[in-house]
Amino acid sequence: MKIEDWIAPEKIGFIALGVVIGAIALVGVEAACDADAAARAQSSSILPTGAPVEAPRIDGELLRCATIPIEQADDPKCRALWAEQRRKFFAPPAEPVEDATKRLDMFPSAPRAIEKPAPTAPKSSPAPKTSPASKSE
Repeated sequence: MKIEDWIAPEKIGFIALGVVIGAIALVGVEAACDADAAARAQSSSILPTGAPVEAPRIDGELLRCATIPIEQADDPKCRALWAEQRRKFFAPPAEPVEDATKRLDMFPSAPRAIEKPAPTAPKSSPAPKTSPASKSE
């Protein structure tokens, strides 16, 4: 089919109608996107925000030791402070650790699979029946 057949004078009305419908659909989609963006912007400005989260306080001496130049790194107070921080960080947990051999149930709310039974010896099948004619041969 040639392009001239598509743009024939008797089909121009259908082409114009298709262009108009496409333009209306495009404007409708764009308006819906704008309305959604406006609704999101409005709702985010209306929602109350929570209280600001405070960062943990840093000890002034710890901050001083973290910012001292390398030439003063042998400060005895800083060495003692760093040793105390290492002791706290690497200290064993206060709670006892659960037994590592205990099986972990990752999905406690899911039904458990039925355990497979232990394999048993295969049942012996009866010997195949032979006909009297095959015995004589």
